[in-house]
Amino acid sequence: MPLKKKKDKPDKPSKPVKLSAIDEDILTVLLGRELYGLEILDQLNLDRPIELKFGSLYPALNRLEKKGLVTWKWGDEVDESGGARRKYYKMTGLGAEALSTVQQYRASLARRATQGQTMWGGA
Repeated sequence: MPLKKKKDKPDKPSKPVKLSAIDEDILTVLLGRELYGLEILDQLNLDRPIELKFGSLYPALNRLEKKGLVTWKWGDEVDESGGARRKYYKMTGLGAEALSTVQQYRASLARRATQGQTMWGGA
């Protein structure tokens, strides 16, 4: 029996990826750089009103990895501080696309809110 060739499916618009606020924050911190967990946490908590803990960070990083939005690699086995081997996270192209989509949406909301205030004589 001859093998059937798989028909190429026409390109469909990609389904939007759902991002939580923490997911969005992590992707923003990873924009254009590669960081390990503590560095991500330190960057997130610089101005954060409610401090994010490791117990929230790592499940979010795992979610982002499962969605294909981040990848990771192990750092050098020997760390100069003598600590554990570090896992470095980096945003993927899909992650950058998802972040850009959310940021554009937020900018659009802000513009509409400002226009609404002007239109209705608000503050």
